[in-house]
Amino acid sequence: MKLRRTPVLVTAGITAALAGVFVADVVVEHTAQERIARAAGCRLQARGPVTAELSGTFAGLRALTGRVGSVHLAAEDVRRADTEMDIKADLYDVTRDGSMSGGRATATIPYEALQKRLADSGEGAAAGAEGLTVGGDTKGLTLTGTVGGLGIPVTVHASTTATATGVTITPTTVTVLGRELPIATVSGLPGAAGLVERLAPRTVDVGDLPEGVSLTGARTTGAGLTLDASLAKSASADTDGNHCMSA
Repeated sequence: MKLRRTPVLVTAGITAALAGVFVADVVVEHTAQERIARAAGCRLQARGPVTAELSGTFAGLRALTGRVGSVHLAAEDVRRADTEMDIKADLYDVTRDGSMSGGRATATIPYEALQKRLADSGEGAAAGAEGLTVGGDTKGLTLTGTVGGLGIPVTVHASTTATATGVTITPTTVTVLGRELPIATVSGLPGAAGLVERLAPRTVDVGDLPEGVSLTGARTTGAGLTLDASLAKSASADTDGNHCMSA
């Protein structure tokens, strides 16, 4: 009878051991994610929620060895150069001392925040955004509103390109009365006097980027104007990073 029960007891023991491992992994992973999220929130000075997710099997227990692995970060309401944005990042081969093999990130500026940024900086009038609503569609950035005493509806389409510290907005066409025209050809339209001059290319500055961060592109999404960035390999956390990690 005892011999017959042995396989059952062994199986039960293995199951209990694995359950203990999984529970420990979940607990460690949760603690590691909270600590990373606090450090990221400190570094970014985020005013909204910040979350961190570890990827891979036994991510929590792996963190105990000093190798965290891949980390996905999301931070809301980050403010840089008087511009509000939401940031998401994927960091690769992260270790507990703050090193990583590289990564990628996006910073999304909601259209409402972009319009406010243009208005507050005085760039709105110069960029043609005064009285026009900033948005986006499949063609790129849009400025919609009316011009002239008759209130003729117009939609200005603009391309966006990344610069070293921000994004350049270049109006390209204007759609008016169902016709899409190049910017240079609309000066003769009723109520469009001075519109071409107001729609000269303008650069929205997002300030000096952290060392190792390079902007690679700009595009419109449903959430706003999204800037893409690459993150260089980092040997270890800097002084500010260590301060945040100890918080």
